[in-house]
Amino acid sequence: MRFFLMIFMITLVGCGSTPYQDDYTKHVNLIADGYINDTNFRFTFEDLSRVDLRGLYSLNDTIKSPNMLYQGDAGLVGVIAQISARIAMVHSQRDDKLAKEQEKANEQIQPLRKIADELSLTDMVGDYHAYLVNAEEADRKTINIKPIFFSNSDMTNVSIKSIVWLSSSDRHKSRRYGIKYRNLIQVYSQTFTESQTKNLIDGNGEFLSQVLSSLLRMTLYVVKNELMGKYSEIKNPDQNFLIKDNSGVKVVRGSAVDNRCGYRIIQDIHSWFIAYPEAEALSQNKATIPSC
Repeated sequence: MRFFLMIFMITLVGCGSTPYQDDYTKHVNLIADGYINDTNFRFTFEDLSRVDLRGLYSLNDTIKSPNMLYQGDAGLVGVIAQISARIAMVHSQRDDKLAKEQEKANEQIQPLRKIADELSLTDMVGDYHAYLVNAEEADRKTINIKPIFFSNSDMTNVSIKSIVWLSSSDRHKSRRYGIKYRNLIQVYSQTFTESQTKNLIDGNGEFLSQVLSSLLRMTLYVVKNELMGKYSEIKNPDQNFLIKDNSGVKVVRGSAVDNRCGYRIIQDIHSWFIAYPEAEALSQNKATIPSC
């Protein structure tokens, strides 16, 4: 009995150890043959109008909590109930901490968020507008995209993370909550110059709109190529890539699958796609906005 209780406690701790993040997902591909036809490529946004721009912050969710004694005389069911309540409390405290950290990070980039509130995703897709459908026209063959933009506290870099998914047309055969395809696409901008950052802080909405549109269009480019199977034909060996982000330079393990508009596109070991400016683009004196 003690053995089963120990297993149950480990399971509960594991389930409650990671707070919910809406900018994270695991790769799933249950599409027949692994890709779709070009004629079936249609997409919609989870929210067609809202531009979700957030400040970056540390994801350290460690909390200090007092030790808790469990009443053994309550029996096995009672102990399990106490453990469950404890896990729920810790999970709630961590969620609250991260929510407060997000609020602080958002306040630091308020000039950008104020501009973003006046923008619409549908106006930022460029030539991909021909593939965009509204919620009423969307069906199970429609690709769903949830884009989330991020800025560092200095407002010198922005990036986009997009959760992409395709619902299953045969739910009872899928054990992944009716998901036929799901993945994460991330695109980084170039580092802004001091004058460009100043323009953003001063409320230059046109420049921010161009930057966000460029990131979004790059995302749609990757999504379309991935779902049409173009990247599955590329079998480059895995290697280490150095990518500069808010925390410094990180090492990403994966393989290069494409190059476009000064960006290198890689597929990492999680099957996520990451597009970032190549070294020659980062060395320029002025951050440029890809027009393609």
